[in-house]
Amino acid sequence: MNEILRKELWRKLESLPDDKAYQVLDYINYLQSQYGSADSRAGGFQRFGELFQDTMRKRKVPAAALKETMKVMGAADRVLSAFRDAGREFLVELEGGRAEPGAPDREEEPPRSREIALDE
Repeated sequence: MNEILRKELWRKLESLPDDKAYQVLDYINYLQSQYGSADSRAGGFQRFGELFQDTMRKRKVPAAALKETMKVMGAADRVLSAFRDAGREFLVELEGGRAEPGAPDREEEPPRSREIALDE
């Protein structure tokens, strides 16, 4: 999809009330099932949020309650993403991929220990 089309769709979608935006989502899901392929870019928590949202919609939860619930889910997703990214950085540093800022280079050999021989 080109960028101009993406921006136009986004702009028009943002102008709709939530209940109408969900109708658009239903239509997109229908079109994707008929003509598209599965969206493989969604992560685990994203897919969980989408399934949770679909379940709430099937139970006819009001759009306002659904909107607030999804805001909380979005915040949880951002927190989990931050923890995931921090964990990845920690593992890279642990494996020696990057040195900490200001840390001495590892290429230098450590000083050799010196033994002192005492004559008795």
